[in-house]
Amino acid sequence: MKYDIAIIGAGPGGYLAAIRASQLGAKVVLIEKDKIGGVCLNRGCIPSKTVLASLDRYNEAKKFSEFGINIDNLSYDYKLIAKRKDQTVQKLGKGLAQLIKSNKIDLIIGEACIESNNFLKIISESDEKTVEFENLIIATGSRPVSLPNIKVDHEFTLDTDDILNLEKLPESVLIIGSGASGIEWARIFSGFDKKVILVEIAEKLSPTLDSAISTALERMFKRKKIEFYKGTSVEKIEGEKVILSNGKEFSPEIIFLAAGRAPNTEIKGIESLNIEMNNRFFKVDNNLRSNINNIYAIGDVTGIFSVAHVASHQGIKAVEHILLNKEADINYLNVPMVMYGNPEIASAGYTENQLIAKEISYKKSVFPMSAIGKTLVEDESDGYIKILANEHEILGIHVISDNGAELMQQLLIAKSAGVSPEKLKDVIFAHPTYSEAIHECILGLFEESLHLPPGIKLGI
Repeated sequence: MKYDIAIIGAGPGGYLAAIRASQLGAKVVLIEKDKIGGVCLNRGCIPSKTVLASLDRYNEAKKFSEFGINIDNLSYDYKLIAKRKDQTVQKLGKGLAQLIKSNKIDLIIGEACIESNNFLKIISESDEKTVEFENLIIATGSRPVSLPNIKVDHEFTLDTDDILNLEKLPESVLIIGSGASGIEWARIFSGFDKKVILVEIAEKLSPTLDSAISTALERMFKRKKIEFYKGTSVEKIEGEKVILSNGKEFSPEIIFLAAGRAPNTEIKGIESLNIEMNNRFFKVDNNLRSNINNIYAIGDVTGIFSVAHVASHQGIKAVEHILLNKEADINYLNVPMVMYGNPEIASAGYTENQLIAKEISYKKSVFPMSAIGKTLVEDESDGYIKILANEHEILGIHVISDNGAELMQQLLIAKSAGVSPEKLKDVIFAHPTYSEAIHECILGLFEESLHLPPGIKLGI
C-alpha cells in the first residue's frame, strides 16, 4: 500500500505528526516496534510523574498538623504507588490507541527496515509487510546511555527504564548524573525517607541550567540531607562497593545511572540512504529535513532538544512543511524545560552565563516566592522567579517554586508573543495568587517592586 507519509516511531513526536498529517488529509502509516506512546508514556514522563504525585501527597500529609489536621501513623505502600503508576500508563495507552484509530491512521506494530527512500519493510512476529511512501519521518527516540566503566546489570546497577520497574524502594541509592532524571529521582528517594548519594561529573548540579538554580538545588539538597559530590566521577565498582574519583567509598543498595540518553539512529537499512550525520544524530535543516529530499527526522534522533514536547512540536512542523510547504521556524530559545518535584524547577531562554558569554546586555530581576501572601497561606514559600530581559523583550526565565512550571509558562507565552516587560507591568494579577510574583519580578526590572524593601539585592 502507498502512503503520503510513513512515520517510524509512535512516541510523542511520531503519533502527533501522524495525527496532524491525517487532519491535513494525508494517508498516513505509523510504525512502532514496541508500545505506542514511546518512552515518554511508558518509561519516562508519565510514570515518573505519577510516582511524584504520590510523593507530593505523602509530603503534604506530613505537614497536615501545621494546618490543624492530625493524622496518626502516617505511612506509604510503594507497591500500591507502583500499581497506580502502571494503571495510569495503561489507561493513557488505551486512550492513545483509540485516538490513533479515530484519526484513520494505519498503525503497524513491527520493526521497520528501510529498503530505499520510497520503500519500507515491516517485520513483525507473524509476518512481513512492504510499505511504499512519498515521505518518511524518522521519530525513533532514544535509549538510556551506558558508560564505559559502569555495567548496567539491571539488578544492582539500574538505568532509567529499570528504575520504574521497582516495586520496593531500596534503603540507599547512589545516583550518577544530575540531569532531569537524576534530580527527580533523588527527590523521590529522599522524599520517601531513603538515603541518597548523587555524583555529578560537572562542577555544578544540573549544569545546563542557570547557575542560580544550581546553587538553590545545593541548598535544598543539604536541607533534605541528600549527599552530593560535584566535579566527581565513579572511579570503579568492586562488587557492591562504589569508589569515587575523590576517594570516597559507598556501599549503596542500588546504583541508578542517570547520565543521559543515546539516539536510536541504528535503524535497519538506514545505511542505504546515506543520510548525513551530526556525530550520532541525523543532520536536519530548519524544517527537520535531512539531506535526502523526502526524509525527515524529529525528536531525540536530531540531537537538538531531547524532551518530549520538542519532538511533538517538530513532528507537527515537519508534516506542515511536507504538506503545506510551510517553514518550520522553530525558536528553540522558547523551549520550556522542567524538573519535577517540590518545588518545581522551570527554565526557558538564555541563562545569565550565556548572556554574559554572548555579550548581550540585559537587566535582571529576582523575586522570592516567600514575599507574597499565597505561598505563606499554602506553606510553599521556597524558591524565586528570576527574569532576564532588555527593554524590548524577555531573554530568560528561571523559576523555582511550587507550580513553577505553570508560572514559567505564563512568562514564556509573553516571551513567545514578543510582549515587552513594559507592557507586562500593566497586567492586573489576581490576589492572592502565586502569579503575583511574576508581576513583582517584572516590576523589579524597573526597580519598582512593591513587596520588597528598597535596594534589597538577593544575590541570585
